[in-house]
Amino acid sequence: MYDKKTISHFRRKLLNWYRLYHRDLPWRKSTNPYWVWISEIMLQQTQVRTVLPYYERFLNRFPDVESLAVAEEAEVLQLWSGLGYYSRAKNILKAARKIRDTYGHFPEDFSQVMALPGIGRYTAGAICSIAFNQPLPIVDGNIRRVLTRLHGITGKVAERHFWDTMSELVPHSNPSSFNQAMMELGALVCTPSQPGCSDCPVLAFCRAREMGIQTSVPGVWKNQKSRKVTIVLVVLEWAGKILVSAASKDRLIPGSWAIPWQRLGKAEVAEIAALSICEGIVGAAVPLRPLRSLRHSITTNQITGLVYSGVIHASDLGTMLSSPDTYRWVAKSEALKLLTSSLFHKALKTDDM
Repeated sequence: MYDKKTISHFRRKLLNWYRLYHRDLPWRKSTNPYWVWISEIMLQQTQVRTVLPYYERFLNRFPDVESLAVAEEAEVLQLWSGLGYYSRAKNILKAARKIRDTYGHFPEDFSQVMALPGIGRYTAGAICSIAFNQPLPIVDGNIRRVLTRLHGITGKVAERHFWDTMSELVPHSNPSSFNQAMMELGALVCTPSQPGCSDCPVLAFCRAREMGIQTSVPGVWKNQKSRKVTIVLVVLEWAGKILVSAASKDRLIPGSWAIPWQRLGKAEVAEIAALSICEGIVGAAVPLRPLRSLRHSITTNQITGLVYSGVIHASDLGTMLSSPDTYRWVAKSEALKLLTSSLFHKALKTDDM
């Protein structure tokens, strides 16, 4: 990329800027690898402002690998509810158990970190460089954009180019701050649209600025188109309790327990579908009323939920619950603990119930 003198100058300018202007984020208060790991996983495909309250709650409940390793998956998913991409939470739990059973502490070796469930080259590099101050390159969307503009790239370029460049730039002294500074530059200054060039500490090195262009960023995945899904949910009450069901084989909504629900086909009528759900569970028709309509997003799915409610009286019990092992009557407070998806929490709002 540049000669040694230029690289040294670049590092110095960037690190001086980072010391003055970096954000005060909770995971930067310690080099604890556990803190770094949890933050990096949460920040995948999620904005910082969204992650902050989740991170605080998660660390309060699971302050270290040991406490996480003995957790129940349902509780981990409950704390994750609302962040989306629930496979991340499941992999965190698997990785914590592997760390406990295989190493007894968070490993420092890059290959061992990368072998943990849910961790790839970027995350392993981030953990090892930030927590253990190892001079390893990392490339995320922010860094890729910074390098694209620094080099004035306007066409396609191999992903290897970015990794090779970062390998050349990352210093042996203080790689932790340098890697974070590169990401911070992309997040605060070298933003996707209308970059703040006048505030850039390394503007003198920017080829795109010199060329008078604002380059796009090759090699970045395109956002998947969202998919619209309509579902019917049925809130059934009996003796002051709520009916919950074992999770559907349809994995649209994560968690071990659910409010009975199903997808609504194009030709289906919501009320008829809701009545069908009830008959399949209790073996009899249950008077239902429309409760509410709600909106919810899970990864790329834009969900419209049509919620119906019904109350079962003692005289209606009869052959109730066609599959008792699949259903449970629980107090509402317990239901809110069992139901890890915030979609179900929206359906159980206290008003109108």
